[in-house]
Amino acid sequence: MANNDRISSFLLGVMIGGVIGGVTALLMAPTSGKKLRRKISDKAEDFYEDAQEYYDSGKERVEDIYKEGRKKVSDIVEDAKKIVKS
Repeated sequence: MANNDRISSFLLGVMIGGVIGGVTALLMAPTSGKKLRRKISDKAEDFYEDAQEYYDSGKERVEDIYKEGRKKVSDIVEDAKKIVKS
C-alpha cells in the first residue's frame, strides 16, 4: 500500500508540475491577451480532463480494494465459524 501511495503522490506531483510549467510558459510567451486567455483556458480544460481521469482511475482502484477487503473479511469470518463449530 505504501508503494501505491508514493506512486499516486508522484503522479499527482507530475500533473501539478506540468500545469504550473505550462501556465508559466504561456505567461512568458509573447502573445496577445485574447490568445493568451484562450491558451490558458485550453490548458485548464486539459488539466480538468486529466484530473477527472486520475480521479476515475483512483475511484475504481479504491472500489476494487474495498471489494477485495470485504471478500477477505468474509473468508476469515467463515473460517472462524468453522473453527468454533469444531
